[in-house]
Amino acid sequence: MRRYNRDTPYDPEHRASLARKAQPPKNLLAWFLEAYRAEAPEKIHASDVWRDRVSEDEARNGVQAVGGSLLGTPRTNDTFRRYIEDSPFSTEVAEYEGSKDRTGHYAFPLRAALVRLAGRGPDHTSYPFLARMLYRVALMDGDYESALAQSMKCTCGRDECNAVIPGVPQPLRQFAVEEALRRLWTKYEVEPPARTLRESAA
Repeated sequence: MRRYNRDTPYDPEHRASLARKAQPPKNLLAWFLEAYRAEAPEKIHASDVWRDRVSEDEARNGVQAVGGSLLGTPRTNDTFRRYIEDSPFSTEVAEYEGSKDRTGHYAFPLRAALVRLAGRGPDHTSYPFLARMLYRVALMDGDYESALAQSMKCTCGRDECNAVIPGVPQPLRQFAVEEALRRLWTKYEVEPPARTLRESAA
């Protein structure tokens, strides 16, 4: 007979649910490509004309309108604009059949997972390299043999860094992709972690 803690009566079911969710799919590469395609915007421009405008407060603070022309330029599609301008950790609230969800979820969860995998540091260190390698595999539609055969230049932005990351040797390519995908799966979350509220000591 199982004993339940009165404070957390559903803890065993919760742990079992977390264990089920922690199991990666059988084909991580197919999961990765499907998630990447689902997030990638299909349209760059909307059918409207865009002219940049500034509010009165922005004008008072010296902000000037940038972009556009006297005739106007094509308006950027909102999804594409958010994909290139917003934080990878930006959230949105889902709406199902007219009712809004109570909790926010990541607008681009795979992008957030790639950023978490990369961590901090120059591209030629291990974790940023794994994230960049996976991004290149996604851009080449899963052809990891071609993606990993090419060398990559470090994009850390420091003038003194001229690191060139050589391509992955052929016998190690499949292993490198599998390991990178396994690590990415552990970072992938649809919703941001719940914030812990601390009570002030009074």
